[in-house]
Amino acid sequence: MSFAAASSNRPRFGVGPIAETIRFGSQPGGQAGRAADSEVSSAEIDLRQLRHHTKNTLQRLIGLIGESRSLHATPEGEQLAHELEHRICLSATISNALFGLTEAPGPVGPRLRQLAGAVVDLLSCENQTIRVGVSVRGVCPPHLRESVIRCAHELIGNAVKHGMKDRPSGRIAVRLVTTDRATTLTVTDNGWGFQGVPRSTGEGLSLARSLAEMHGGTLSLESADGVIATLELPNWG
Repeated sequence: MSFAAASSNRPRFGVGPIAETIRFGSQPGGQAGRAADSEVSSAEIDLRQLRHHTKNTLQRLIGLIGESRSLHATPEGEQLAHELEHRICLSATISNALFGLTEAPGPVGPRLRQLAGAVVDLLSCENQTIRVGVSVRGVCPPHLRESVIRCAHELIGNAVKHGMKDRPSGRIAVRLVTTDRATTLTVTDNGWGFQGVPRSTGEGLSLARSLAEMHGGTLSLESADGVIATLELPNWG
């Protein structure tokens, strides 16, 4: 696993082509099949329109920042303009990795890497260097992929906000391993750790636990020179 400094890895807002169709392994037939096809087509059209609207809106916001003469009139304003643009891009990157907000989601591995870099970059403080590495082994079952990505978002964010709070530097390792029986996501940081009760019992961990329970899985946290958060999901739970 290789680590990259999040502060030097600045994901930009991509506006690549939106997927025009969704392919299915089999198509239902008859009148009921046509009705199902119609519902799928309607939902896909709605999603395409939402992506198009969101992409246009974010592009216009970035354009307004670039066009503002007063914002670029001073070094401080120029820095603020760049920071606003960068934060908008990071938010779009995270939303794409989670939900396909402006473009259709890709494979799990690239989404997980994209997500990890953007979350660390968005939540880390100025002059703070947090290196993040992502490794993926095996093929995550399709019905678990969205939950894995969403849990990763919460666990990585928790590591940055709590484990790395007020630390000048740190490391986060994200590992996704799928075997014949289970899929395991591990997020390890070398931050502050905790004693007794985990350092955060907020909404992020609550969401991750709910996603784990939905698939008959578990979420555990262990303090050992930082924190090891482990999500384990049975492949066919």
